[in-house]
Amino acid sequence: MHFSIPETESRSGDSGGSAYVAYNIHVNGVLHCRVRYSQLLGLHEQLRKEYGANVLPAFPPKKLFSLTPAEVEQRREQLEKYMQAVLRSVERT
Repeated sequence: MHFSIPETESRSGDSGGSAYVAYNIHVNGVLHCRVRYSQLLGLHEQLRKEYGANVLPAFPPKKLFSLTPAEVEQRREQLEKYMQAVLRSVERT
């Protein structure tokens, strides 16, 4: 199984909420879902409870302010590497 995050999308919030970045998660080359950073952070926290903090790689840090396009790209790359590392870590357990 191969996870990738080849692209992001700028989305407007529901009911006039603030804009956010959606990360397009692909599994084996096929779009699986679009998620927010906060959803991936929630997944990370659940995985830590299940597998322990020492098994998982570090999660990309949260930023206090809006991200520039370069920072969005950097985070996309970090999240993609994180997802791939999680898969390798979980497969070993």
